[in-house]
Amino acid sequence: MPEFLDNRNGRSTFAEKMKEKRNFKDITRHIKKECLSFGYGTIQFDKDKEDLWVDDYENALSASLHVDAIKIDFDSIMLCEDNRNVLAFDHVYSIDRQIQIYETIYDHQDQLHYYELDWDNYFKALRVTEENKSYYWRVLTPDEARHIWYNGKGDLFVVYDDGTEGMIDDEDQLSDYIRRGFTIGISL
Repeated sequence: MPEFLDNRNGRSTFAEKMKEKRNFKDITRHIKKECLSFGYGTIQFDKDKEDLWVDDYENALSASLHVDAIKIDFDSIMLCEDNRNVLAFDHVYSIDRQIQIYETIYDHQDQLHYYELDWDNYFKALRVTEENKSYYWRVLTPDEARHIWYNGKGDLFVVYDDGTEGMIDDEDQLSDYIRRGFTIGISL
């Protein structure tokens, strides 16, 4: 038996030095979150000047595609070819290609815009009184809340039935409050 296999201390030292497995899906989520932070809308490319290709081994379709537009709405990023939604960002497997998509969105962010609430039309408001102070909240529809969360600016709050409120900290909370029918608002 070779000496290095007989040395049991050497094997345990190796096992202790092994790195913890990384979850690369977290990296994809971070890249997507950064892509969504630039706003929403459609980015159109000039086919003669700009090329963005997603190769067959880099995506769920197993087909190469030439991206001529990127559509961003709520929490979805769609890659388009010939004006058709072809591939979702979530189905791009190459982290290098995801980074290239991020850089492309960054370079063309002037074509995107942030969601802004329409303050000129009537909207529902809610008054909450706590310790002799009153707070006013604009009540948001689920779509408005999602737009503000993903593409807008401002902090969202859930207003509970007992008159208290709490800041929404993450996407899972937002989805849960919308699903359960809680009132979601933004400060006036």
